Amino acid sequence: MVTVIINGEKMSFQAKEFATFGKLYDEIAPKDKVLKSLVIDNIQVPAQKVSELKDSPLEENTEITMEFATPVEYLSEILPGILDYIETAIGLLPSVAQSLRSGHAKSFKDIESLSESISALDSLRQSIYRIVELPNIDTSGILVRLKKFLGTLEVQDISEIANSIENDLPIVLKSYQDFFELALSKIREVHSQ
Repeated sequence: MVTVIINGEKMSFQAKEFATFGKLYDEIAPKDKVLKSLVIDNIQVPAQKVSELKDSPLEENTEITMEFATPVEYLSEILPGILDYIETAIGLLPSVAQSLRSGHAKSFKDIESLSESISALDSLRQSIYRIVELPNIDTSGILVRLKKFLGTLEVQDISEIANSIENDLPIVLKSYQDFFELALSKIREVHSQ
């Protein structure tokens, strides 16, 4: 038997009913909610990794616990942590720039992580527009700064990259911070009514 617990509700299935985790997930996941947490046999699995598990065979004696939330509930839970992350990242930018100027190899890893984080923040921003009614915000100035940063990466001019990290990225991250604060404020406003 495969035991599945969704938001506290327990169900049991034969593994052979669903050849893969993906087939089980597609069958039982609430369509109007997002996966908030996933635990398989007492091992926490990041919710964003669920797509990687889609083709995994389902085995007997497996226990799967899933917690789902509405998109708005999920956003209200994650946005405070994201805002803290952005605040921390803004504070670290000068040391990343200095590390880069000093030639530390780790700084290139930091820049890669930073680029991936900005990409994730932008994806989240786009998703929020589909979930929360917000005014469209002009991001053209931010896009110019992002393109400038990406251009410095392509040219691989250490001095220009460091300058862009110090001068452009704080403004870019602050714009994401402002947007997420607005979204969180709007979510709280709607929920308090």
